[in-house]
Amino acid sequence: MSLKGFTVKEMLKLPVMEHAVLISGEKGIDRIVQYVDIWEVPDIGNWLREGEMVLTTGYSTRNDPSLLAEMIEQLAKVNGAGVAIKPERFIPHIPQEMIDKSNLYHVPIIQLPIGMAYIDITYHVMEQILNRQAVLLKRSEEVNKALTGLVLNNKGIQVVADKVSELIGSPIWVVGKGGEVLASSPEGYPYEASKKHRQWEVNADQRILGKFVVEKPELDELDLMLIEQARLVFSLELMRKKIAADTETRLRGTFFEELILNPAADERLTASRGRQLGLAPDWTWEVAVLEADEPFYSDESEAAASIGAYVHQVSAARKIRSHLQIYGGKIVLFLPSSQGAERDEAANQGKPFLWSEILQEQLQQWESVRAGISRQCSLFEAHRGYNEARTAVSIGSKLNPGRPLFKYTEVEMIQLLLESTDPVRLGKFVTERVGRIAEYDKENGTSYLFTLYHYLATGGSLNETSKRLYIHRNSVNYRMDRIKSILGVDLGEALNRYELYVCTAYYLLKHT
Repeated sequence: MSLKGFTVKEMLKLPVMEHAVLISGEKGIDRIVQYVDIWEVPDIGNWLREGEMVLTTGYSTRNDPSLLAEMIEQLAKVNGAGVAIKPERFIPHIPQEMIDKSNLYHVPIIQLPIGMAYIDITYHVMEQILNRQAVLLKRSEEVNKALTGLVLNNKGIQVVADKVSELIGSPIWVVGKGGEVLASSPEGYPYEASKKHRQWEVNADQRILGKFVVEKPELDELDLMLIEQARLVFSLELMRKKIAADTETRLRGTFFEELILNPAADERLTASRGRQLGLAPDWTWEVAVLEADEPFYSDESEAAASIGAYVHQVSAARKIRSHLQIYGGKIVLFLPSSQGAERDEAANQGKPFLWSEILQEQLQQWESVRAGISRQCSLFEAHRGYNEARTAVSIGSKLNPGRPLFKYTEVEMIQLLLESTDPVRLGKFVTERVGRIAEYDKENGTSYLFTLYHYLATGGSLNETSKRLYIHRNSVNYRMDRIKSILGVDLGEALNRYELYVCTAYYLLKHT
């Protein structure tokens, strides 16, 4: 039995239709018959449905045969099945206009013998339709039982995908929201988005979790029923995976938040808890703190979601597990590196993997976001890494507001000086060295102190200073001549450059 549906062609082969004749529209004999109805009223267009086979004697058109041609147009619009007509009693013959429309729209016209009773046709046609529906219902129950059994027995999404592929007779894919292939059958079958593929959304809890894609271009009624069952099962599987992932993320979030708040007390216990959460003990970690003009309230905010997705993608490719945490209105990233992978890259003379470069590229997209990144540390030392990252972004963003990312190693010396010196004595020393420049800036609205800092920070490079300040090289040269004149010092001496670098950095940190 064909499960595509009961066609006009099959209807003509029924014994009851032995003396019926196909008059026109033979290109439409594969249209599906879903209903049989009798038309003897003039306003049929108001209730025609898809799959409708109309039986008529033409009684309502006896005074206006053009209505028969209109009926063909209306059937074509709703994808009706066709017309079975008994002429001779009320109309002398089938109008040529009706036949022309039938051939134009491929809507079959069947001429019935004058003595044929409608009940004979409706009974046998509906019997065939109901038989098919019964078969579909039975198969639906069997499929539902089979697929639900796989889910209840926790066989996994790949086993479910293989079963669905087998039932439909086509390669399939389950694709996540981000375009990643969650399962395919055959397993590993390459996926490329194509208009030739059929696809359906997979939803759960009023959220789109992904899509279900079938390679097979033509699907019969059973296939469509299977697909609806499969969508339900895949929704359950993806929801279960999401709940598991959310639970694990929550547990890891709690673990990392504890590391942020306080130094870990026991190195072995920290490593053990990390291992339970899928964090390998041999990974080395860098901690990054990202802040913006407006606090981050959720990891679903645009910048956080974009940065998090990219970091996750890079981590997945390297078989490591990074973590994003929103803490105190800032994004905190825990970024691991696999020592084995790093050694392999070094052996192959590949480019070293640096999280700072990865983040630098991403932060270029977000002008208001700036970040600090720590030195490498163990999981046990993550609290220290967090504080280093905070220090890096705090000091770095004041000294060089145009940059998106700062390494702790770049500001470590300045932090040590700030923490280990007497602020009163250091403040007096700074005022003696750069106070005149600072006063000049206040009185004249210039930024000579800022220019001096970047000139010294770049090793006295006019080109690099102009890039940092977004001004012409000649402007930098002019400013430096004025600064030397105001200070009355020789910048060619190493001690003078060192003292002025420390003093300008200190002044900018305290006064910006």
